Amino acid sequence: MTVKINKNETEVEEGLTAEQLLASRGNPRAAIWVNGKQLLKAEYGSHVIQPGDEIKILRIAAGG
Repeated sequence: MTVKINKNETEVEEGLTAEQLLASRGNPRAAIWVNGKQLLKAEYGSHVIQPGDEIKILRIAAGG
């Protein structure tokens, strides 16, 4: 199925959760928004990505 990730159309598997999506992209500790709504970390494992979703992924960086 097709979704937009950071404004780029991308093909992903059906039934993919937000947690699986982040892991597959090598960003398991990233923040994720789906259709303009930021998901809570507790929702990552249960939120299933749907066709046409617009997803924004921001990598969490520590500063100092």
